[in-house]
Formats: sequence, structure tokens, C-alpha cells
Amino acid sequence: MIRLTRRRLTAILSVLALLVAGAGYAVYRGTHFDLAATAARLDALIVRINGSVAEQRANELLNYHRVEGGTAGCMRERGLPYTVAPYFSLYEGFTDADVGYGTGGATVLDSVTEHGRRFALNVIASAYAPPGYEFGVPPMPADVEQQAWVAALNACREPFGYRDYHDTDRPAGSDLLSTLPGLAERVDLNPLVLAGRLRYSPCMRERGHQVDWDRRDDFLFRDWGLRMEDAPIRGRAATAAWQAAEAEMTGVFADDAACRMPAYQAAMRLVSWWLDDWADAHRAELDQVRAYWRSRVAEAERLPPQIAVTAKPWPSPPAR
Repeated sequence: MIRLTRRRLTAILSVLALLVAGAGYAVYRGTHFDLAATAARLDALIVRINGSVAEQRANELLNYHRVEGGTAGCMRERGLPYTVAPYFSLYEGFTDADVGYGTGGATVLDSVTEHGRRFALNVIASAYAPPGYEFGVPPMPADVEQQAWVAALNACREPFGYRDYHDTDRPAGSDLLSTLPGLAERVDLNPLVLAGRLRYSPCMRERGHQVDWDRRDDFLFRDWGLRMEDAPIRGRAATAAWQAAEAEMTGVFADDAACRMPAYQAAMRLVSWWLDDWADAHRAELDQVRAYWRSRVAEAERLPPQIAVTAKPWPSPPAR
């Protein structure tokens, strides 16, 4: 009797997947399919859920007033000085094309054209921070009793979770919704997608990368060596170090996209068939998310882009 080891079982399942995929290919091949249009539809849906650049910047500005304004008011009530952080956006330089499905999930549906651009944009936007700004670390005034001031600051920041104002809250349920629950699982388990995945690791090895499909997240989401001081901002050219790091990152993501293409094309064909039905089934949730984003934009339009730089303590009450 032949012993059924895990390796043999994997091989058998792989062969079965290929056989089923081969049988289904004739049906797929005869169906009209526009890959670019499907990717655009998927991106548009994700922007509806996660918010456009304008909507996310509005959310950021509202959180700035909530966190920095609230902390300043709390410190002033305690009779202590507090320097309000200046507002700047971590979406500087972004367009709506940069906040679609992207490559952040390490899924079969990841963009095959983004090539890690979001990593670079995040660093570039952070490089616009004013000189001396430290994320989540308010500057301490020189003329205060340090221990008492820090204790008061911690108490004032506690209601905001000690978070920097860029760390915004998203619409309830949007994190789960953006993973396309139900649809993503159907796509992942499709035999044609599974068959395409079998070609990924050998393809990557041919390109000099040792990575399995299930390790793509660790492989792609690493420190690429992109540094704020090297970033191209305000007319300053990217340094040689930035150019080298970006070229390495782009090359690796391009290899990943090329080796993922068989599975990606099969998956996106399914998405082209099923995406509208999924959206219809989640209409109430999508409408709720859209209402949230519209309200954030409307609220932000009534706010100034900056709070007064220094929140001075209230004057002491007159003696009685």
C-alpha cells in the first residue's frame, strides 16, 4: 500500500486543480474579458469604501482639530502651556489612483501596475513634516516642571488613545468591507486561480527570489531603504540612495506581478463576473460608508487648516 504523505497529497490536489482548470479553461477563453476595465472597477469600489484622497484628508483635518485642539484645551484648563502641532497631510502628493486596491493586502487581486508606489508615497508625504516635528511626541516647554507637565499631558492625551492626529478612525465596518468578504474567498478557492498560484514560486526562483505564495506579505512588505531625507520633495531631486532603493523595490514588485499574472488574470475574470453582485448584496453597508465620508467632508469644510500655534494657559482667576 502506498503511504499518503503530505507531499503526495499536495501533489495529488495540485494535479486535480490543474485538471479542473484545464476543463474550465474552454469556458473562460470564450468569454469577453477586459482586464484593465475590471481593475478600474475594483479600484473604484475600494475608493468608495476607503475614501478618496479628498475624503481622507478631510478626515485627517477633523482628527487634527479633535486631537490637537482637545489636548490644547485640556492643558490650558490645567494651567499648563502646550504647543499645538502644525497641520500637514500624509496624503500630500496622492491622487485617487494611489488609494485603490493597490498591493497592501498581498492577495491575488493586488495591482500588477502599482509596483510598491504606495510605499514611496508614504515616505514622501512624511518628509513634508515641518522641521523638528516628531510623530506623536509633543514638544516640552523649557520653563515647566517636567514630571508634572508630562503627567498632565498623558492625562490629556488619554481620551485620544495617545495617538498622533494622522492616525484617523475609519467608517465602522469599512476595514472588513474592503477585504471583499465572501467574494475574496470564492476567488481564492477557484481551481483556475489555484492552478495559477502553482506557477508562482518556480517563476520567482527563475528571477532570483526564494519566496512561496503564502510568504508574499513578508517578502514584499519590508523596509526598502526609502528615507525621508532622501525623498524628492519641494523641488529637491531624489538622492542616489533613494533612486537605488526605489529601483530595487519596483523591480521586485514587477517580478511579483509577472509571476502572479496567471493567477491574477484568472481571479480578475471572476471579479469581472461577480463584483456587481457582491456590491448589490452589500448595498446597505456601502451606503453607510459613503454617508460617513460625505459627512466628514462637509464637517471639514467649516474648519480652518491650522489651530493657533501656541495654546497658552488661562490666566489665573483674580484673588477674592
